[in-house]
Amino acid sequence: MSRIHICYSLKSSRIGPNQKEIFEKDYINVYKPAAKFLYAHPDFFMSFAFNGVQIDFLQKEYPEFIELLHELISRKQIEILGGGYYDPAFPLLFPMDRTGQIELLTSTLRSITGKRPRGINICASIWDYSLVSCFNNCGMDYVLLDDSLVPDEKQKFIPLIMSDKGKTISILPLCQEFKPEIQDDAKDYLNDILKKVTKVSKNMPKPIQESVKGLNIQFTHEEFQSLLRSGYLEKLYKEIKEKDEIFDFSTPVSLIKETKLRIPVYIASGMSKEVGQWGIKPYQSVKTDRHYPVTIYDFFQIYPQSRALYDRMLYVSMLVNQSHGDKLRKKSAREKLWEAQNGDGFICTSKGAFVSATYRQQAYKKLTEAEKIVRQCGEFKESFASYDYTGDGLNEYICRMNNYFAVISLGGGAIRELDVLQNSGNFADNLNCVKDFEGYNDNYERGLFIDHIFTDDEFNAYLQNKPSGNGIFSKYIYSELNYSSQHKDVQFLAEAKFQNRQKISLKKKYVCYSSGMMIQYILKNESDEILKAKFAVESSFAQTNFNAKDFNAFSLDIVSDGKKQEINTKTSSHELNDSGKLSDVEGIWVTDTDNNITFVFEPNESCEMSFNPIVFKRPEYTTGELVPAGMTFANTMFWDITLAPGMEMEKTINFSIFSQQKKSRKN
Repeated sequence: MSRIHICYSLKSSRIGPNQKEIFEKDYINVYKPAAKFLYAHPDFFMSFAFNGVQIDFLQKEYPEFIELLHELISRKQIEILGGGYYDPAFPLLFPMDRTGQIELLTSTLRSITGKRPRGINICASIWDYSLVSCFNNCGMDYVLLDDSLVPDEKQKFIPLIMSDKGKTISILPLCQEFKPEIQDDAKDYLNDILKKVTKVSKNMPKPIQESVKGLNIQFTHEEFQSLLRSGYLEKLYKEIKEKDEIFDFSTPVSLIKETKLRIPVYIASGMSKEVGQWGIKPYQSVKTDRHYPVTIYDFFQIYPQSRALYDRMLYVSMLVNQSHGDKLRKKSAREKLWEAQNGDGFICTSKGAFVSATYRQQAYKKLTEAEKIVRQCGEFKESFASYDYTGDGLNEYICRMNNYFAVISLGGGAIRELDVLQNSGNFADNLNCVKDFEGYNDNYERGLFIDHIFTDDEFNAYLQNKPSGNGIFSKYIYSELNYSSQHKDVQFLAEAKFQNRQKISLKKKYVCYSSGMMIQYILKNESDEILKAKFAVESSFAQTNFNAKDFNAFSLDIVSDGKKQEINTKTSSHELNDSGKLSDVEGIWVTDTDNNITFVFEPNESCEMSFNPIVFKRPEYTTGELVPAGMTFANTMFWDITLAPGMEMEKTINFSIFSQQKKSRKN
């Protein structure tokens, strides 16, 4: 039997909110003891994956650790893997951003460790064939990929090779099924590896049978910490020393150099099975044996909030790449863009609420900062454009104003993205209620200026935060009546049958200006009988500074009878009073107290209103336990409607966005 190299590697730390705390914890619990262990065991070889933010932190805060890395590198005992500086999901990036992130991390690692990386580690094995040329051009010899992406008929213990337009990259499959468990006997663990490798190689051509084999395995910090603290790695080290004629520890670069044989392969787009299992049904782990793995784009179909972030990232990337003038500002904007491209904003690949708002909102904030800088590169002009921003076949309306960026959709005629230029996230980044987690399903997609028309029974259920309504207007695809880029306005039309018998129509007009919008509604009774209903306009604001210890960052003030009063938002309006609504409301102030941003609704006629703070819970990635993953503050304005046949009514809402002095939050 040919020799078997065991190549262990360690994932990088996460980037995002509280990253300094994460880096500190990982250093103390994982990297420091790992370096000490390696220094004391010179025949134990492995590789480390650092992202750029992490390695810069370690150099600044723990220079003694960097010195130890230098010693281990000089002994050729460890290998430092390359990647993207901010650990991005590479297929989502434009080529310029891909190579830029790789080269930035490469130069950082060479500067700090004295050696450039030869192999690349990528976020959640999110793969696309176009990466072959990119990685090759960046000087990478090989890439580590989850073995679930490799066709079953291919040998996974010998380096594979893939080509694209004359460029090639070696592929080392990560055989995660061979991760040791602390309860396993070290001797049995090695015997099991030997049996499986022998069995797979048995019917292979002789060159493959005789070739050196490599077993690449990557650990999370928790897994490696457990193996180290339990003494399992010490036992495994001693056992391998006794079987050194068959096994040894190695690094990927050593395996690549020693193994001359390469097996040609084509690997389709995909991602690791660890993450991909969540990309088939929303928030459910589904294992599949289908030939093609789940891709990041399949994942986006299941989690539209991740797709929305991707759309925003592409848009800002286009702005950055096309900006001219101030080179320093452009460089600064690109750095913010790259920070936003961190893969954890699009997926969650380690312990934490699955697809948590925390990392997504962090990415939105970085993108907002990048756009602000780009606007400073030249003379900014407000604009209102119409094109297919989301790639769904329908045009969206892109509003770039001095104070905000917004996307208005034909779906529900609603605002689906709202980024205030005062360094906030996306206030329209709402989750939807799911029966398994919140007790009921929303029958429409939440957003800003969602329209409803209710019967009395539906209205009463709605006030009690129960699923209600027939989806009229809230689930409709509106059609465009008029659009003017010059005047920055658009008018929509939706037609429906209320209670399946009364034909009604709704015209909805947005007029955008620097600090807000005017939204005009014209509801017409197209039937031959009187229309009696409740007309409602709902706006749900996502909490952009998500903090599991303080879910409600929004305060609420209303004007009634000419007097302004503050309302307790720790509970819903239904729990606040028996009616579940506030009456004779002339104005509404919703304030994000974390960012000091106030949203003002001023209807042309007084209305009733209700509100509801919603905490969304989702399964924790590794345990399945329900934990907070996002928060929304929903507020709705109502009017009684009585329309004779052929008659219409008009309602107008002035919506303004402005900053205010910080006010203390009520307990």
